[in-house]
Amino acid sequence: MPYRVHLHDLTNPTVPKSLPTQGAILDVTWAPDSNTKIYYAGLAGQVRSVDFETGLDQFVCAHQEPVKCVEYSDQLNAVISASWDKTLRITSPTSSIVLPIADKAYCLALSPTKLVIAMAGRRVWIYELNTLKEALLKGTQGEQVEVWQKRESSLKFMTRALKCMPNDEGYVTTSIEGRVAVEFFDPSPSVQAKKYAFKCHRQVIDGVDTVYPVQGLAFNSLHGTFVTGGGDATVSIWDPVAKKRLKQWPKFRAAVVACEFNRDGKKLAVGWSSDDLADAAVGVHGLSVRDVGDDARGKGTK
Repeated sequence: MPYRVHLHDLTNPTVPKSLPTQGAILDVTWAPDSNTKIYYAGLAGQVRSVDFETGLDQFVCAHQEPVKCVEYSDQLNAVISASWDKTLRITSPTSSIVLPIADKAYCLALSPTKLVIAMAGRRVWIYELNTLKEALLKGTQGEQVEVWQKRESSLKFMTRALKCMPNDEGYVTTSIEGRVAVEFFDPSPSVQAKKYAFKCHRQVIDGVDTVYPVQGLAFNSLHGTFVTGGGDATVSIWDPVAKKRLKQWPKFRAAVVACEFNRDGKKLAVGWSSDDLADAAVGVHGLSVRDVGDDARGKGTK
């Protein structure tokens, strides 16, 4: 079965550009200052870059097992990848370091000053980017690199998605049990008292409370609100300050598996797919793009 990555141009919504990849993809991220180049990671255990303009596919780094997450850090000028082999790798044009982590990587996110990684066993580690930058410059490897905070997830079940707040105050996680947790970096008791969690993406079917995984998560960089997408095929916008839902879109054709805003926060891409292989084979999967408008405007935003 051929594996491919697609580039959709919203200004010219015709057939997307498509290129083959080295194995099934688990994560992608944009290369800096580019609308045509991405980094991708997946089951082949590699991180690679591909440029849709030139068609060039290049090796970046490798792990011993599938690579679950990949991000690009402008602060480090480096690609950051996390794997099921229990390592975090930081690769710049001139150097590379490998850091051990506690368990299999599930999710990875960056804030202006922090790196947050969620792992199996409900573990969450937080690094300061300045610490990682210094380690990368000096070539410091392994356990010599300090982890700023080691936490246990506020959610009782497997972490499904993780994103950092645009204002650098904290992060949000979701789980397979239809819950969302809003967390803060500052360890002081007064700030930690602000953290909270809530239920979502649930339905009562024949008198039974049916719980769906929350698989899609994205912050709006313009307003600081965030969206969640669930196995119930719905997407909701939430205001983390007012602690309320701002909007819920009508159901998509299948379970929502990914959400992402564009760079100016005015459009939202939603990926949806059935988890039934027979349905997926006949095309019960797709990508929808919504104009957000004022729907993402939360309390106190202009």
